[in-house]
Amino acid sequence: MDNDGGAMVKLERGALWGWGLVILVAAVLAGAGVWHGLLHGAPDTPTVVVAQAPVVPSVVDRAPDAPLPPTAEVDALLRSRLSGASSMSQFGAWLREADLLRRFVAVVSNMASGESPRAVVAFLAPSGDFQVSSTRDGRTLVGKKGYTRYDTLGRVVGSLDSTVLVDTWREVHRLAERLHQESAPPGSSLEATLRRAFEQVLAVPVLDGDVEVVAKGALYVYADPALEALTPAQKHLLRMGPTNLRHIQGKVREVSQKLNQQASRP
Repeated sequence: MDNDGGAMVKLERGALWGWGLVILVAAVLAGAGVWHGLLHGAPDTPTVVVAQAPVVPSVVDRAPDAPLPPTAEVDALLRSRLSGASSMSQFGAWLREADLLRRFVAVVSNMASGESPRAVVAFLAPSGDFQVSSTRDGRTLVGKKGYTRYDTLGRVVGSLDSTVLVDTWREVHRLAERLHQESAPPGSSLEATLRRAFEQVLAVPVLDGDVEVVAKGALYVYADPALEALTPAQKHLLRMGPTNLRHIQGKVREVSQKLNQQASRP
């Protein structure tokens, strides 16, 4: 596992926690943040939707000072609205987790500050081992085969229907804002926090070439000071590899564009 600051790479099974923005991304995009089914071998073959999602009574049309609706009601609403966001079976597994909206808010807040939302998604760990390889000139490189541990994550995020995600966000954002205010600094809005989280994701460099690391005791750090200076959240995304990072960044750009378009409407 990485050290608490996220600055180092540990060479052991279960290292490089792949919550990846992944969690953020799926959390930010889908209001989920629930990866247990994905990380325990569920097949990623598409499933055919044969019925309309059940109609769930709205829990969002409450007075601003009314008590928050029960978690089960909010979860049911999100599952209903998001069931058509992806045909991949793993996404349905994510939606079976509980307290989806509160997970979403916590993940976004952590990502916006550059922190790993490890406490929110402690059940998440990538399968397989972190790998390195040695070159003839004595350099140590991140093993590219290790990126495949995150391929399903990248594909699921890439498959998400951004229109469904944005429409769902519009419906629940007032509830999400109330949850955000429970722990946010005075004057902070969830919209601004979400924007900072997106910026964290989009600032991660996409590296198609070799990535060199250097040993530091039993750990590894990036040889490039610019990479080592990335936030813990950004390092997790970088470790997913260029293909998966492109899937995630592409979806973030797509959703961000739709949110901006809706915000500009009269």
